[in-house]
Amino acid sequence: MATKLEIELTSRLDSDNWTWRAAGARSPKGTVASQLLYDGAKIGDVARADVAMGLDGIEILSVTAPITKKAPDNRIELIGSSSDEPLVNISLKKKGRPDRPNRGPREGDDRSRRGGERARQGQPAKGRRGDTDRPRRSGDGPSGQDRPPRTNRPNTTDRRRPSRPEAKRLHPKETHRREVLDSLLPEHRPIGEALVKGGLPAVRAAIAEQNALALAAGNPETPVDATLKIAEGILPRIRVATWLDRAEAASEIAQEISLKDLRAILAAADRSAKNPQVTELFNNLSTVLTARSSAETDKWQQEVASAVDENRLVRALRLAAKLPDPAAKLPAELAERLVGLCNAEMSAETPSDRWMVLIDAVAQSPIRRQVQPTSLPNDATPELIEFAKENAGRIPALAQLTGVSVPPPPRPEILAMVPKTSRPAKSTPSDETPIPTDDL
Repeated sequence: MATKLEIELTSRLDSDNWTWRAAGARSPKGTVASQLLYDGAKIGDVARADVAMGLDGIEILSVTAPITKKAPDNRIELIGSSSDEPLVNISLKKKGRPDRPNRGPREGDDRSRRGGERARQGQPAKGRRGDTDRPRRSGDGPSGQDRPPRTNRPNTTDRRRPSRPEAKRLHPKETHRREVLDSLLPEHRPIGEALVKGGLPAVRAAIAEQNALALAAGNPETPVDATLKIAEGILPRIRVATWLDRAEAASEIAQEISLKDLRAILAAADRSAKNPQVTELFNNLSTVLTARSSAETDKWQQEVASAVDENRLVRALRLAAKLPDPAAKLPAELAERLVGLCNAEMSAETPSDRWMVLIDAVAQSPIRRQVQPTSLPNDATPELIEFAKENAGRIPALAQLTGVSVPPPPRPEILAMVPKTSRPAKSTPSDETPIPTDDL
């Protein structure tokens, strides 16, 4: 069956044959009879040919002359009545809204009619500043007549908290890992590289892939157990080298790295390695972590205390929820002050919208179980009641106010701190209990 192929004429062998190749490629290539070509054929022409694929190669059946594309003419001819008149007229238009005709009120729209009636009666139109007919909501500021000018308002931009600089990311080098890989035998180096890449799972995957290729090629497979035994002997050295690379990178930016990354590095240390470098870096990083954690905790407590002193309750609750350290706690006196402010603010006189903000802030704070609101607001909205029920599990006092039965929090499991090997075994059923030999 004939197919289409673009060919390029490369040379002329004689008067009867030409050489060709696929356009833009080195192959396929071959010869074509001159009688199949078009008139005016020359070297370098790219034409479309009908070819037939066979066992002996590609046979050209016919060649079509290339279509010459006409260059586009993008010129526009401007014809004027005389040479003195300008061919292009330019007019500058003033900025602003274009003049629109006054079409009047639309059909069925009586808002303008009501506004006109109120204007004739000497009353201000609704929906504008200074509207005294709009019902005042709780928390609204003074009306437009009593509001001070904008220039006299206090500037609160300087009260914003400056954004804290982001902690630096850890970029460990590969100094110690390369030393371990260079010390291995040449036939063991691929195993070490797989361990550096992904541990024993990476070694197993590499063995499986290599054995699959060997089976397809008919070659002997790699012994799995022997290779894994070699990997298990190299793995402790790789772990120590990996930890040393990370610890040295962390020690260079110990004051700028996040506390979370610093704790993760210390938790991954292998103290049983009996390596003096591991011991020295572990002690140095532990000292830095203790100092930074103490400083962050003191700063956090001061920020919460400052917000409480300024009577900024929501801000104090938001700050209290951002623990700088998992073991950080508020001082007892500061926690009591914060609980007292919450109990006084969450009362019947507080509006519903303020209540919802307080519930959201208290639910995330560490004092959520100590807060005891007196009662819901007198004009509690359905949204507030539903929101209080949703957070009754985090704030137990809300369960009594909303009538939701919340089970008590589970007690901490003491056995969770005991290793599994030392936990007491479960008693077997009575029908499977072995009979003591003394009773026989």
